[in-house]
Amino acid sequence: MLYSHDRLDDWFEAEVKIHEPSLRLFLKDKLPEQMDISDVVQESYARIIKARRKELVKSPKSLLFTIARNVTTDLIRKKYVSKTISLGEEELFDVVSPYEEQKKLQEYSFDDINLLQDAIRRLPPKCRKILLMRNFEDLPLKEIASRMKISVKTVEAQLSIGMKKCKKYFEEKGDK
Repeated sequence: MLYSHDRLDDWFEAEVKIHEPSLRLFLKDKLPEQMDISDVVQESYARIIKARRKELVKSPKSLLFTIARNVTTDLIRKKYVSKTISLGEEELFDVVSPYEEQKKLQEYSFDDINLLQDAIRRLPPKCRKILLMRNFEDLPLKEIASRMKISVKTVEAQLSIGMKKCKKYFEEKGDK
């Protein structure tokens, strides 16, 4: 059942938009630093409006937060899971081709992605930045060294430290 534009606007303001402050707080802990909360909020709004146009939404707040969580998962998978993160002998999120990506992603849960985020968040800032530039931006060691105004040897050492700490975190917190 379609709803008129005016009724949809009123519904959105009264039932959805009022939850924006709590939604932003919720997303603050879920998103990596590089992702913009406003983008997730806007995409969540677009999806909930699309849902409302199709049918009556009985619990707008619950649906909004579920949609936001799903948008976050989609963005994380799109941005991070398509990369290979090597943690010693274990290859994590090794996606060979775009065609195999969907099949491979099904093996990893939101908890796996959260575990990865937590491991990276716990690294010292310099170490975290180097690990992200190397593994997620695919920057060469020389480029990282140049950007951070440090030696290539320091980059190598920090990268090694970061990988070891992530591996240890996974061993302690992950399902073995």
